[in-house]
Amino acid sequence: DTTLVRKVGHVIGMESRAHGIHMILGPVLDLARDARWGRVEETYGEDPFLAASNAVAIVKGMQGNDLTDPGAVIAEPKHFAVHGIPEAGNNKAPVFVGEREARSIFLYPFEKAVREGGAKGIMAAYHELDGIPCVSNQWLLMDVLRKEWGFNGFILSDLGAIRMIIDTHKTAKDTIDAVVQAIKAGLNMQFYDFEHESFRQAIENALAHKMLKEEELNRAVKDI
Repeated sequence: DTTLVRKVGHVIGMESRAHGIHMILGPVLDLARDARWGRVEETYGEDPFLAASNAVAIVKGMQGNDLTDPGAVIAEPKHFAVHGIPEAGNNKAPVFVGEREARSIFLYPFEKAVREGGAKGIMAAYHELDGIPCVSNQWLLMDVLRKEWGFNGFILSDLGAIRMIIDTHKTAKDTIDAVVQAIKAGLNMQFYDFEHESFRQAIENALAHKMLKEEELNRAVKDI
């Protein structure tokens, strides 16, 4: 019932804005393809077409006709991407899937949410997708999301996902390296990954040591 789902999105937007909230951490567009995964109940089920239909409806409901409307909030589909089929069903575990299956099944609801729903937010997931952490995956965040789909909003890390490329994935050597990788890949905002002072200092050091270009930082900030 996509009409009802759109109404639900509108109510969420109205109630949230009444409390001064401007962005919602949702909808969850992962597909429930592994019953061991502990977040199945957050999804719209296993079917990509159903999830995509509900995605468009709730995003339009949340965001309304214009984000300046008093009852509109930014919708932020998550977890981008292919988060719902982790190894052994363990949340945050790596995902190994071919590009064809990823695009036709797991990316499909997100594509519809962006192209048809006009979603202005995206949450980059914790996990590795074929060995590359999603928060530092330029193919995923820039090539597919922005260049192919025309996404013009902002990308937020899932809680602690940038820090995970140091502690868990071991693909960054320190905070500076992690922050630089994420920004260069297309990420715009951290989500409690680091203390704000550490985050700011990492960016300043990266600029000073030519690890990050000022225009790359400006691009990330401008999206916000």
